[in-house]
Amino acid sequence: MKKVFLIIILVALIIWAFFYVKGKVFGHINVFEPAGGLDRVQGEKVTKKPILRFAMVADSENDNELLAKALDQAKGSGVNFVIGLGDWSSIGTVDQLTAAKAIFDKSGLTYYLTPGDHDLWDSRNRGDDALTNYKQVFGEPSRDFTENGVEFVIVDNSDIYNGIGSGEWQDLNSKFQTPNSKVTFVFAHKTPFHPQSSHVMGEGSDTIAGQAGDFMKLMEDRHVNGFFSGDMHFFAEYKSPAGNVKITTVGAIDADSNFQGPRFATVTVYNDYSWEVNDIEIR
Repeated sequence: MKKVFLIIILVALIIWAFFYVKGKVFGHINVFEPAGGLDRVQGEKVTKKPILRFAMVADSENDNELLAKALDQAKGSGVNFVIGLGDWSSIGTVDQLTAAKAIFDKSGLTYYLTPGDHDLWDSRNRGDDALTNYKQVFGEPSRDFTENGVEFVIVDNSDIYNGIGSGEWQDLNSKFQTPNSKVTFVFAHKTPFHPQSSHVMGEGSDTIAGQAGDFMKLMEDRHVNGFFSGDMHFFAEYKSPAGNVKITTVGAIDADSNFQGPRFATVTVYNDYSWEVNDIEIR
């Protein structure tokens, strides 16, 4: 009888050990589940999966060879599209802007661009509306769309004399936190805030500086998750004054006046709607 009891205990231990080992081995497999939901394997957590990746380029300023290299690298990293943050030319002539557009078109990537202050110079100097050349080549400078639950708002603040146009400013209130969006990203040529540099939206104009403060406060009040800009020629990450908006300045493509060297950035969004920024050197 004692022998039978010991056999029963031994069998029970073997069964328990089998399921314990099975849970340890199979319960932590990295499972890349579809974006529609977070599946579970034996009740254990699964690894998060990228659902969206996009590149950001800025400040090529006629260096179209480096722009082409940046777009080629971005394409190789599997980005879904590219967002451009301005200054595709040195003085904004139609010829310069058209040459930059040819590089974007040749890449085969979907792209959404906004102008920089350099891209307005030629039009303004001729007495035309500052966006005349840019619109002729690239179309509208602002847009918003939603992709995989991520809201993208591209704002044109390239005009250093007028800031954000009155019509666009009125529209901004309705562009943040659209229905069904999980994350909101905002993009512009100039950052409205930097903790150390004065080279920001409103530099040299008290009126535009006031608008920049309103722009920053609007993003904080609407709980924008991330703001991205070019123009600084330096990659940096920091927080907004209230600390609830992550700000990223994307490094410049152009090699001139570029202490960090030519670069661009990518953002990867995961199925739990966390996200990360990568600063990438052009090689």
